[in-house]
Amino acid sequence: MVKNDTFHLKRICAFIVITALILLTGGCERPDSPVGESRFAGTVRGALNGGAVQTELNNPGQESAEVLSAGVTAKGRSASGDSDGSVSGDAITDGDPDGRHLELWTYDKAHIEYYRKLLTQWNDQDPDYTLEITFNTYPYDELHEKLIESLRSGEGAPDICDVDAYRFAEVSEGLDKWLYPLDVALAPYRYDVHVARVDVYKGTNDKRYGVPFRMGAAVQYWNLEALEQAGITQKDIDAVVTWEDFSALGEKYIDSPEASGKYFTAVDEDSPVLPMLAVAEYSEETENPVDAADEMRTLYQGWIDSGTAKKSEDLSHEIKSGNIVSFAESLAYMDRFVDDMHDESGKWYITKCPVFAEGQPCSVCLDDTVTVITAESRYASLAADFICFSKLYTDNAKSILWPDLSYDVCNTSLWEDEEFAHDVTNEYNTFFRSYPYDVLKEIKDRIATVKP
Repeated sequence: MVKNDTFHLKRICAFIVITALILLTGGCERPDSPVGESRFAGTVRGALNGGAVQTELNNPGQESAEVLSAGVTAKGRSASGDSDGSVSGDAITDGDPDGRHLELWTYDKAHIEYYRKLLTQWNDQDPDYTLEITFNTYPYDELHEKLIESLRSGEGAPDICDVDAYRFAEVSEGLDKWLYPLDVALAPYRYDVHVARVDVYKGTNDKRYGVPFRMGAAVQYWNLEALEQAGITQKDIDAVVTWEDFSALGEKYIDSPEASGKYFTAVDEDSPVLPMLAVAEYSEETENPVDAADEMRTLYQGWIDSGTAKKSEDLSHEIKSGNIVSFAESLAYMDRFVDDMHDESGKWYITKCPVFAEGQPCSVCLDDTVTVITAESRYASLAADFICFSKLYTDNAKSILWPDLSYDVCNTSLWEDEEFAHDVTNEYNTFFRSYPYDVLKEIKDRIATVKP
């Protein structure tokens, strides 16, 4: 009798554990989601079957340093560039007319073409959960204003909306009253997508409300051709660890005859890049991010006073004019080079950013277009799964996201894939003297989470 009671008790315990795992993974209890129903879902969510199930995205053994960048303001910068000038409310409807209908807003027409490709794949692979999506394009400012107004009023918001990362704080103000939490939809990608990127979109309630397009990590750009003419080698650049080293190299360049009338770097005091980078570097050492940002301001004011740096609000002009040879920016800035500065090909070298003290984080996630799902969406869970599939599924990032949009992917497994990371048919891999993904691989464990 005791033996049988023990056996039945074990069965009850096993049932409770299995039920808990199903609930944690968003199993078949989600009627609007293709979880467990389709070939795609079986592939993507395979990591959730068996073994220990986590809903956290943190990579094994990797800690995320999360701080708020108080006092650091942004200029409304967009990873996709300025408004494309599209007529307000341009609409395209695509997909299965018999499927569930969603509405998506964006400020970048290129995103619509990208989503439409993935919509075709989704409907082909998920015949029981097909979608029809109406895509609306609005100018940059109008989209954000229109979205915030609709969220506040509780009426007229789309199911899905692209948002500039620097405007996310405005859109997420209402948290779960306005936006749908995405942790369950993000869970299958937790070992693949860098936690620092997705944690930028975490609310004060520790739930995540945005899906990233790109990593947009801060890196240092160097005009190696110009520096070599001044007697500075790649080895000298690779030896730079701290901002003190950077300042010393800047003085060496400015003292050279080749630097006559030029500057080592440029500073835009309205740009969030250097202050956010300072906050990232001190993220594990100070509770007051304003102090870190102030220290960076003191540092670059010294560069300006010494003639090492130039004050400028037009970085691309300084690059094209040959006025500067180094600057810190998002890896997303590669777009500007490839699109607008063809003459710079083969000159520039990308490295990790300097730090104030050795061992600090050396990067932070900057430019991105984050996609949110609104809480009033009738099919919020299905919309969330579609967006995560579109933006984070490794096969899509590899074959469509990087080739079509040239967004530096946040799928860390691809950083390790030499065939992908060193693909010479991709212009970004040949434009610079270093492979962009090699830099990301090097700084992988030193990217902090800072919220604009």
